[in-house]
Amino acid sequence: MSVMQHLTLSYAQNLHIAYKQLVGDKASIIFFGGFNSNMQGTKATALYDYCKLHNLGLIIFDYLGHGESDGEFTDYNISDWYKNCVEVMNQLAPVDKPQIIIGSSMGGWLMLLAAISNQDKVSHLISLAGAPDFTESLIFQKLNVIQKDELYKNGKITLYADSDNTHPYLITRNLIEDGRKHLLLHQESINITCPVTLIHGMRDDIVPYQVSITLAEKIKSNNINLHLIKSADHKLSDDNSINIMLRYVKEAVCQSC
Repeated sequence: MSVMQHLTLSYAQNLHIAYKQLVGDKASIIFFGGFNSNMQGTKATALYDYCKLHNLGLIIFDYLGHGESDGEFTDYNISDWYKNCVEVMNQLAPVDKPQIIIGSSMGGWLMLLAAISNQDKVSHLISLAGAPDFTESLIFQKLNVIQKDELYKNGKITLYADSDNTHPYLITRNLIEDGRKHLLLHQESINITCPVTLIHGMRDDIVPYQVSITLAEKIKSNNINLHLIKSADHKLSDDNSINIMLRYVKEAVCQSC
């Protein structure tokens, strides 16, 4: 991959976001990663290789508290990571090229929020197992009374990403309460008018694929493509899912240029 670079966030005590960028002749693509993930993942790597091969502009980056960026993971919330995304769009993406945003899981939520507030910059959205509102519907609402009490008393709670309890992660009260400022699925409609592609695995046991169906119904755009992959799970990192993602990237580039 290209050399790691750092974007200084003047609004956040001059902390740095780590990123890698390809300069290309066509549309600028920005990848928003998932919750507690980093830019070294399978999808980001495949996207980087594809864009390099086809001379496409690309930005991949780590949110604050993620990967190579500054900060502790538990110090941040949806508002912080949304600001990271908008800063990348404003400071790093070329102003003379349409922006295609790809959002994975939590990145799908941030992608929607960024598109709503930056309609003039975004030409196409591609959601990969998008997880809007996950802090509320997929975390808080699934906690039992004892867990909720612990969350409110201690300000954090340890949860596990699998049934074997081998992958612990911390959820903070700050994350949950801040997430409520950005909920989308309760809205009658979501004010996004650009073309949107929603890709979701039907074997996703983390974010139900019905979430993408709901998004397809609520997003205002009439140009929405919903692609369900029956064999895929939440990661969408198998060869078939990666190829499907890249196919839609190619289509989005052709439509945007």
